[in-house]
Amino acid sequence: MWKWKEIQKMSRKIELIFTKSKCVFYFILLFGFSSCKIINIDYAGFPKHQFDINLVGDPPDYSNQERWLEHPEKDYQYARLPKNYYDSLFDITPNIDVFFIHPTLYLKGNKWNAEINDEKLNKRIGNTAIKYQASVFLGIANIYAPHYRQMHIHSYSDLKNGYKAFEVAYKDVKNAFLYYWRNNNKSKKFIIAGHSQGTNHLERLLKELILNNDTMKSQLLLAYLPGMPIKEFSKNFPVCKTKNQIDCFLSWRSLAERYYPNSWEKSDNIKCTNPINWKIDSTLSLKENHLGILFKNHKLRHPNSIVSYNYKGTVWIKPIKIPFARLYKMKNYHVADYNLFWLNIRNNLRVRLEENGYN
Repeated sequence: MWKWKEIQKMSRKIELIFTKSKCVFYFILLFGFSSCKIINIDYAGFPKHQFDINLVGDPPDYSNQERWLEHPEKDYQYARLPKNYYDSLFDITPNIDVFFIHPTLYLKGNKWNAEINDEKLNKRIGNTAIKYQASVFLGIANIYAPHYRQMHIHSYSDLKNGYKAFEVAYKDVKNAFLYYWRNNNKSKKFIIAGHSQGTNHLERLLKELILNNDTMKSQLLLAYLPGMPIKEFSKNFPVCKTKNQIDCFLSWRSLAERYYPNSWEKSDNIKCTNPINWKIDSTLSLKENHLGILFKNHKLRHPNSIVSYNYKGTVWIKPIKIPFARLYKMKNYHVADYNLFWLNIRNNLRVRLEENGYN
């Protein structure tokens, strides 16, 4: 089994994000990422039956553009820049691609894998993960983000059924990437990026496919792997250690200062890049270097409001001092791993590309 026990152990706290109404309220208010109902272990939306491969439906046909959440050739695009942000360097025909895998948004359902034709769920993914996360690459890279039969959030707490659901989801991600590679890449440099469950799938894709293919490896520039504990997995593709490095990966998990879930491994082997100062040590970022938070109204607000530093494989965030900060207080900022640093991520990507001759 592909590191499943490690994923299950380290990811269990992610599920608990959705068990308290206060957390759900904050996520809706601040970032718009959660469903409007409270999810918990006893909720009716939890799959009661054992995993059955006959219930997962047919694999997506990625030659059909409807099987892509975001694709440069689709008429409707979910990715868009914040309402109050103008980018004078916006490129409508980038020569770089990003392959993006969204996080778990299948929180309620009686199957272990999401229906690929669930229009309500698909729209929610587009209006959250693509709009608030993948959009960080818009105008810098062409965004390819496939639909996939993501596993249910409770798969992380059920080893027997969850691993099988994970396999179904991963096969879709792998097939989507191979379709992109054969039909859309056309020898371009590319980035892979995801969040949470998406990060799990992309880490595996790197290990099993991309880094074992010389051509793929030579065209890969960066991997963004936030939201999950990632250890260095290849000497040929290390963690990024400087603000302008390429041919490396970036990963972080955002927590309030002094909070650390009991079930999480405290290990220096878990790699973490501070998405403000782009360092992997415990150096404190400077408040003036924080460029703003992307809120649910799709506006960037409150620059200079976050100070962060690395602690045992996570980014610890000092108390955020903004109006009504008490309402936004959280312990685990998992759902906002992109929102909190949206413009820092975007601007830094440009630095990495320009300083390495990709502009």
